[in-house]
Amino acid sequence: MKLNKENKLSNDELEQVAGGHCGNSYKDMQRAYDRQMPGFENMDPSNIATMVYCLKNWDKVVGELKNMFAQYGIEMTYKSDPLEDNLYMYQGRRITDGQAWQILDSQRNP
Repeated sequence: MKLNKENKLSNDELEQVAGGHCGNSYKDMQRAYDRQMPGFENMDPSNIATMVYCLKNWDKVVGELKNMFAQYGIEMTYKSDPLEDNLYMYQGRRITDGQAWQILDSQRNP
């Protein structure tokens, strides 16, 4: 794995790091960073230092993602099984990660 001159990973390299059971959580972290959500505004997932931090503090990062979603009435359950996606619930029904972000965005930007 090589870093570019800005100390960032390519998308292909990120897929290797974020594959398997943490794929949903990585995508959520990327979306949170892109939206500059509190707590994620400095956590650029394409930066190697961020990924090293995440790998060393994965439970804490997932906990922060859960708390972020909870502020918008969304319950996120992290699935550590590589064959399972994370579970997102809203008002008692299962939703996709994309729907979770639509809800979050609609509440942030009414």
